[in-house]
Amino acid sequence: MSSHAAHQATERAGKRSVSLAQSLIKEVEERTGKNGFSSVVAEALEEWLAAQKLREVVAADRKAFGPVSAEARRQAEQEW
Repeated sequence: MSSHAAHQATERAGKRSVSLAQSLIKEVEERTGKNGFSSVVAEALEEWLAAQKLREVVAADRKAFGPVSAEARRQAEQEW
C-alpha cells in the first residue's frame, strides 16, 4: 500500500465524475466488484502521479546536466 493510500484511510474522500468506456468499467467491476472500483481508480492515479513526478525529475536532471552520453548508457547496460 502506498503512503498516499495509507493517508486516504484518514482523509475524507472527494467525488469526481469521470466518463469511461463501458467495457473498461465492466472489466474492472468483474474483477473487483462495484465496491472496489474507487480503490482501483485511486491506485491507477497514484501510479500515474508517480510516473509524472519521475518525468519531472528526469527533465530537471537533463536540463541541469544534459543528456546521458552513449558511453554512459553502454556502461550502465553492461552493469545491468
